Amino acid sequence: MAAMKPAKAGVKQARGLFGRLPPKKQMHPSFSFLEGAPSNRSTRAMMNEAFARFADRDGNFVQQFQTTGFDNRTFELYVSELLHSEGFAMISEAPHPDFSVEKGGVRIHIECTTANRTDTGGSRLVPYEPTNDRDLDLQAIRERSENDIPVRIGGALRNKLLHRIDKKRDPKAYWELPHVAGQPFVIAVESFHEHGSLGFGGAATAFYLYGIRQSPSWDGSGRLVIEQQQVDRHISGDKDIPSGFFNLEGTEHVSAVLWTNAGTVPKFTRVALAGPYPDEDLTVLRFGTMNDPDPNAHQPLPFAYIVGDPGTPEETWGQEAMLIHNPNALYPVPTGLFETVTETVLENGRPVDTIKSEFLPYMSLSNVFAGPGHRKLAMDFGNQAYESLVQLFAANDPKPG
Repeated sequence: MAAMKPAKAGVKQARGLFGRLPPKKQMHPSFSFLEGAPSNRSTRAMMNEAFARFADRDGNFVQQFQTTGFDNRTFELYVSELLHSEGFAMISEAPHPDFSVEKGGVRIHIECTTANRTDTGGSRLVPYEPTNDRDLDLQAIRERSENDIPVRIGGALRNKLLHRIDKKRDPKAYWELPHVAGQPFVIAVESFHEHGSLGFGGAATAFYLYGIRQSPSWDGSGRLVIEQQQVDRHISGDKDIPSGFFNLEGTEHVSAVLWTNAGTVPKFTRVALAGPYPDEDLTVLRFGTMNDPDPNAHQPLPFAYIVGDPGTPEETWGQEAMLIHNPNALYPVPTGLFETVTETVLENGRPVDTIKSEFLPYMSLSNVFAGPGHRKLAMDFGNQAYESLVQLFAANDPKPG
């Protein structure tokens, strides 16, 4: 397929997600960059294509996407693409929950939510940043994983658990709605609660849902042993919540939690450039950490590659997603219903993952390079990033010797 040609200067798209622009002072900074930067033309095309498949039941998706709900709505658009790619068919036009879908005779219902920033800067919209100054402090990373993430994710999930539709006239929980009752109900969640929060993998959320914590140790022969302990509570600042969301009263109505850290603009960029909308004027470098399939592995592997290059990993919409099953669910989601999403179930009190992809990224950053020599700049940066990750893992390896 030929590379995309740049749009003519001064011409704006008249439909889809990028028409009917709000006053500049109301526009989300992340949307402004997405809408205006020439380097985002492939991303815009991909997101408009996704929006053409999206059922805007509320009728306010575009307005919120352009203003106060940019991250939330981008995540919802991602979930829509994931469901379409998995072969689900939309089966209801009811406004709640966000998605009612069917596949292979199985119906499930999904409500989306995000953990958001509380220090929003008053009336100023604060764009999410992929890194955080605390990312360099390993103790701070551990504390954020074991307490901050559970508290923020837990708050978002609990809000959906307690939410009632038509609160004044005939209040109903999501699972009590006539078209949902007696069928699996899933909460999809992503965390934007602080800069860098998407750098955490799904394990922190799974451990919170099950009320456990795991750490590596080694036996006398050097084989990996995973030690597990029960966790009672998570404390972050003035917030103190019980661990084990799936053990809380009322959560038997939640069949599973669909977690991801990839419901973002860079996901759409990578899928666009590697697929239907290549752009010869750009090079996108993706680097980060991935699953090590070695059963004795205790750390992730670093990776770096140029998006769209031959021989690089094929990217699916479900690659960075986890479906974490509730062992106490009244109406479980059948395992294997999702073909590209990692599934986590509790077996004999321990979480067991079924990984569907040979390439399973835990976290990644996508850097866009444009201008003269953009490909060489990207490759040089990628080599440096990869070596830095190798050195970081070596310097902080918990394995003795």
